[in-house]
Amino acid sequence: MSVLVSPSTSRGQVILQPSYFTSSLYVHAVRDDIATLSHLFADQYVRIQPMRPFGLFKDIWNRQGWTWLHFKVFDARSHESFLSITMRLFSERLIETEASMSRVVALFGLYTFFSTQPSSLPSLQSMAHLPISTDLYESLLTLPDVLDTQHLLPLQPHVICVLSLLVKALPREIFLQDGNECIPGADPFIRRLGQHSALDGGPKKRGRPTRREKLKKAKDAVTTLDKWLDRSSYTYQPPHLPDSEISKPVMTHILLSHPPTTTRNHYRTQKSQLLDSLDSHGLTEQTLGQIALERANTAVLLRLRKIDEQAAEMGMEVGGEGGERTGLARVERVVGELQKSNMVDRRGGILGLLEGSGIEQSTVKVQCGTGI
Repeated sequence: MSVLVSPSTSRGQVILQPSYFTSSLYVHAVRDDIATLSHLFADQYVRIQPMRPFGLFKDIWNRQGWTWLHFKVFDARSHESFLSITMRLFSERLIETEASMSRVVALFGLYTFFSTQPSSLPSLQSMAHLPISTDLYESLLTLPDVLDTQHLLPLQPHVICVLSLLVKALPREIFLQDGNECIPGADPFIRRLGQHSALDGGPKKRGRPTRREKLKKAKDAVTTLDKWLDRSSYTYQPPHLPDSEISKPVMTHILLSHPPTTTRNHYRTQKSQLLDSLDSHGLTEQTLGQIALERANTAVLLRLRKIDEQAAEMGMEVGGEGGERTGLARVERVVGELQKSNMVDRRGGILGLLEGSGIEQSTVKVQCGTGI
């Protein structure tokens, strides 16, 4: 009996799981290797006093086999964990409690390991930004200032050069407080490099305003409006009516008690001309202008409902202080009146709020001297 040829099974591929790189088997070994790297560099730096300290570091890096570390694992998920843990092990030697020489070696090692990520085929998982905390970032920028002794001073320009190349990869986003304050510790480093940026208040490029500039401008406008309201508001005591309880003082605005008559009359004239052009055929036929007016009223109502929902989610109330005279309910009544065909006066919708549209007939017509 002949045996038919069958395909052979492929050999299984050994893959290091991501959990391996967080275990003591890997972490302790890499910590020992970093300590050895730091000891070798410090020993040869003292004996040789090299003119190019970073060149000495690269020689030690290559001789110790760090060059091949990136090819330790090829699986994407495992390689991502490998990169993250290894860079974190270098970063933990950058804290201020470490010796200055150890911090310099950790900086050189972090930069070399990050910048030598292979980009060959098949491509390996790479990391575009370093995972580093804000306090460590600020401490790292002040590292050149620590190298002020005669023994460490030759390392200072090389540390500055490495930082200038690495600083773009450190933080993905830098959040500044209002007023363009600089991050603590960043000024000395930036001035030493002779760079001008948004961090130290340098000139910014022309063009459209950024989102942060728009947000700051909006906040300034709201702050200015709040200050103006505080200056022009006062407490008003409503008149006491017979057979009624004494009303409590209420906060009102100077424009409510003393309305700008000229401006209001001009606004009413302009509004009347606009409504006349939209309603040229009277109440017997719905024109395109009336349809557009109804759509605009509906859009405003939907927008106000959205704002009211968002305010309710934050535990706030919008426009509820004036009872029937303010709030979403009045706008809803106005839009509802506009959409009724049997109304005697259905012009304007929300444009008629100044004339008292949307207020129930039982509401008192005069309050705070407004006459609305």
